[in-house]
Amino acid sequence: MADRATLERECAAFARYLGAGAGDAYVTEQYVAAHEAGVVELPGTTGFERSVVALARALPWSLRALDAHARVFGNGSLLRRKLVLLLAILETRAPHDEALDTPTAGSNLGMFVRMAWLGAVFATLVVVTALLLLPVRVVSLAGGAR
Repeated sequence: MADRATLERECAAFARYLGAGAGDAYVTEQYVAAHEAGVVELPGTTGFERSVVALARALPWSLRALDAHARVFGNGSLLRRKLVLLLAILETRAPHDEALDTPTAGSNLGMFVRMAWLGAVFATLVVVTALLLLPVRVVSLAGGAR
């Protein structure tokens, strides 16, 4: 498990990615507490999963691509567990709950165009990220074989 300062920075970066700003002290405290309780990094968490989280922590702008990759190739992975935990915490805390639950206005046509665009971006991110993470996966597998 990462140290407290690292988890606090991670929480702020992940909250920004989820569209909730940097979170607040309560959100950060709950996020850290869940990690300290051992409910996030479960037995069987792989070196590859830890590497992906380390990349997300070091390069927060890559979170969207790493999340798309994890959604397809590791839905129960460490990154996804951390994001789902934080999303659950944010959904119970004002004003983050409103920012996350308020629908965006627009026409049906606009919605379908946006969905098509987001789907295409998602597919592209999954393919590109899978290719970029291939060396990380190979190194993680080679390291795990020792």
